[in-house]
Amino acid sequence: MRIAINYRLTGTGWSECVISCDEKSCVTTASYLSDALGNLVRAAVAVLSGFSALIFSFEEEPGEYRWVIRSARLNEIDVAVLEFPDLYGGRPDHEGKELLRIRCIPEDFAQAVYEAAARVLGEEGETGYAEKWSEHEFPTHQLVELGRLLEKLGHAV
Repeated sequence: MRIAINYRLTGTGWSECVISCDEKSCVTTASYLSDALGNLVRAAVAVLSGFSALIFSFEEEPGEYRWVIRSARLNEIDVAVLEFPDLYGGRPDHEGKELLRIRCIPEDFAQAVYEAAARVLGEEGETGYAEKWSEHEFPTHQLVELGRLLEKLGHAV
């Protein structure tokens, strides 16, 4: 089961993220209202650090794409992407429209996030990213930490 994530800035203050695994995929977008890429990288660090569950959002204008990641069993995570029509609605997860649900090993998710963020850094650079994303800097320190954790597990970064 190969998971792939493609994250790109689509304009000033806007991004698109495509996540796919086997035959399943979904496209989410985010505005500068949230630190979408930073949240994604921090989630990957958490996945490799032994968490039990985490939730973060890509904020829209209006709307929300909520990522719900839970440790299903030892060395396995469930990743769900839910869509909500309102931003800051505080709705429970079960009220969201499920766009994607996959199960994978933590290292595969973390590697896919690392590769996606590294591509953005290579294409935009820290300065270009900050100019386009405006409210949040590129998550350099978190990406370095993610790379360190992946290398510790024997993955090439």
